[in-house]
Amino acid sequence: MTVSVVIATYNRASMVRQAIQSALAQTWPAEEIVVLDDGSTDATWETLTELASEYPRLRVFRRASNSQGVAAWNDAAAQARGDYIAFCADDDRFLPEHLEASVAYLDAHPQTGLVHSGFIDVVEGSGERPGSESVKQRPPRSKEPLAVTRANLIPYMTRYYDWPLHPSTLVLRRAVWVRSGGYNPAYALADTDWFVRTVEQVPAVLLPREGVYNRRHSGNWSNRLGSARMQAEIFQIVDASIARVFEGCTPGKRVRRILWRAVWRADVRLHLLLTAWARLQTGHEAAACAAWHGILRNTGGPAAPRWLFRAGTDLIRWHCRGREPENANQHERYSPL
Repeated sequence: MTVSVVIATYNRASMVRQAIQSALAQTWPAEEIVVLDDGSTDATWETLTELASEYPRLRVFRRASNSQGVAAWNDAAAQARGDYIAFCADDDRFLPEHLEASVAYLDAHPQTGLVHSGFIDVVEGSGERPGSESVKQRPPRSKEPLAVTRANLIPYMTRYYDWPLHPSTLVLRRAVWVRSGGYNPAYALADTDWFVRTVEQVPAVLLPREGVYNRRHSGNWSNRLGSARMQAEIFQIVDASIARVFEGCTPGKRVRRILWRAVWRADVRLHLLLTAWARLQTGHEAAACAAWHGILRNTGGPAAPRWLFRAGTDLIRWHCRGREPENANQHERYSPL
């Protein structure tokens, strides 16, 4: 069985070089490494062509203009020829046995459509040198492979909606990707939407191991996108999935749909409330206001009164007035919320 590693990149010449080198260093060699330059304006394309001349397994492509991300991933994956596809962000790095462990599980469990893994945060310091990084271990979610299917998808997303998966750990059957139609460009969080839609059709398994080094730095995509928008999209994605999973007019399905939607929305509101409180305590006015606005605007239900919206915003601004935010460094954030 062959594996295609797929990477889309934009203006990250140094980082994408490290991502490619980590793919080349796998204990299970990839048949090919497909890298698509999404219209970079720095030295990324020159770096890719230089590496491609040195490593025959590396196939590089280039878009004439930047696509903002989602279309580039679809274009890159369309070039893959392997039986399996493994995604890697241009600022992440595979751990050496990532492909071997992922492929071994998929080979042994033909009913599983995709696997994903845990990850290790690597927080950059003042530069990109390895010595300037600090490693942050995350506790494992399970000591055994954790299967996610249509039957338990909504409980899983309710529990882990802030990080349901790390896209750079995804290894899947190419047939699953083709059948899914790829990422939906209507979402910036297209990987989360794809994961939810796909698990509605085929089982996924979270492996009890780390698959990648997840680089945290000031240019992270999640920092640029903004947590408020990310939270709103996650809410829409799961809310739509609840409707699909419990589709039907039988009394049982209607009751389960109502109950799970109530649980899901209450869970999101609680997380946002805790987020607003935490950002309030550290003086992050904009983040606290975004969480408060999310509670009132992006969690379903009737529109909140305008006076409540204004009162909460004014209270947050009053509390944070004149304060210097603590830990304001953006790459210290590990969660989109």
